[in-house]
Amino acid sequence: METSNSAKGEIIMETSNSTKRWLILILMLASFAATFMTRFIWSPLGSTVAPILGISNTAVGSFMSAFFIGYVITQIPGGILADRVGTKYVLSAGVLITGLASIGMSLVTVYSIGFVIRVITGLGAGVVMSCCSKTIAENFEQSERGIAFGILLCGPTVGLTIANKLGVYLLTTYDWQTAFRVTGFIAVVIAILVFIFVKNIKSEPLPSGERTSLLDGIRTVFTNRNLTALSLTGFFFMFLSLGTATWANSYLTTIGFDKVTAGSIMTVYSIAGILASLLTGFIVKWFKLSVRNYLIAVFILIGIVTLLFGFQTNLNALMIIGFIFGFVSYLPNAHLNSLILKYSPQRLSGSVMGVQNCVFQLASIVAPIVIGMSVDITGAFRACWFTLAAAPIIGLIFLFMINDKKEAVE
Repeated sequence: METSNSAKGEIIMETSNSTKRWLILILMLASFAATFMTRFIWSPLGSTVAPILGISNTAVGSFMSAFFIGYVITQIPGGILADRVGTKYVLSAGVLITGLASIGMSLVTVYSIGFVIRVITGLGAGVVMSCCSKTIAENFEQSERGIAFGILLCGPTVGLTIANKLGVYLLTTYDWQTAFRVTGFIAVVIAILVFIFVKNIKSEPLPSGERTSLLDGIRTVFTNRNLTALSLTGFFFMFLSLGTATWANSYLTTIGFDKVTAGSIMTVYSIAGILASLLTGFIVKWFKLSVRNYLIAVFILIGIVTLLFGFQTNLNALMIIGFIFGFVSYLPNAHLNSLILKYSPQRLSGSVMGVQNCVFQLASIVAPIVIGMSVDITGAFRACWFTLAAAPIIGLIFLFMINDKKEAVE
């Protein structure tokens, strides 16, 4: 009887821990979504705020760039702090900063102060990915990390959608200041919940005499063949994703569709992306697939579907292929991140994720410019699809460099 009771106790404890880690993952998702809300709330508000502040369209666009400046700056330091101080404190502080900064935007009366506040908003958001990744590394086995990352990476789309819908509603019902304040308060509440419910995770102290360096994460990524290959693969994956997000709507208007219809096509693309992000981890787990081989197959498929989408002119065909395009395009991201954790020393998981996300996000700078140049040089807007389709094909080169049997050295 004692053995039976003991076994029951272990089962209850295991179930409780399992439930808790999924609840923590939901908080990670909420944190990620909140920072994307604070990033993209500017999009529906910019045209209204511009004449009030007396700023040009260039200045309006620079507020988005300002966020990205801060976001990139704290990618690597955020990972280092997550390893040294712990995810609970770094994540809650980051989300709190981005929330308070968003509230601060409601008080802006001059461009220069608004630009600085937007940089600060990005600084807070920049620590989130490394903290969430370290939390996943500590709470999920490798076989479940693809599922966990798939759920987490719905955050950007959820945040973008809420920012657009909520921003427009608050702007038309109240005013632009209220939109910033509500978005900021949501982030502040999530920061408090993270601080209360998330257990602090930091790396174990090293043996006496050994020290970690600020460059350890960078050194680890670029001296480990698998991590280097994954970072470069991720760069070209993000090149495709961000390039599509930047240019697809404009392209669709050049072939005769109005902005509303173009937006509808890309909404179908986004919905398919959310479904793919949620399912991709289960696909690999259920069918017991090699993640590397799965990614290779998906990258080939993405290249083909990208060109198929770019050569459609019929609305129904664009809707159908747009859905397929969105679905296959969102399949890799969760597994790229889960493999990075697999090949990272656990004590440096936050630092390594910060470095790789910095490499990934550099595509945000490069992709719009390179694609624009391809259109200018050829004089044909359709050329952008050849450039975009080339990205996953180049990414394949780095996927083939990965040694799937090589594990990280702790």
